[in-house]
Amino acid sequence: MIELPWPHKLLWPNGGQGNRFAKAKETKKHKEWAWAAALSAGVAAPDGRVSVLATFYPKPRGPAPDKDNCHSSLKAYLDGIAKAMGVDDRLFDPRVVIASERLSKIVVSIEGASE
Repeated sequence: MIELPWPHKLLWPNGGQGNRFAKAKETKKHKEWAWAAALSAGVAAPDGRVSVLATFYPKPRGPAPDKDNCHSSLKAYLDGIAKAMGVDDRLFDPRVVIASERLSKIVVSIEGASE
């Protein structure tokens, strides 16, 4: 299980009009966080496709996000996890769940991988 912070607003499809350099900076930072967290969790790639379950715990305030936006905001994190596992993220079959608890975090489980 990999616990990650809530993605920066620039990584969401409707997250604002930041410039591309600011978005690139946030993307790189989030990718590195996911890479480090995946290495720390000791996640190894199983053979074949990789089933990924991302549970989004919304921020304490505001509306809960929809699944499509959650999936889009996850891209940098999935890239970092794939890098740590030594696989291409094209092998990932991600599923998104939105939890009712408002903890402002994401928990990613790699199903079938050894942790």
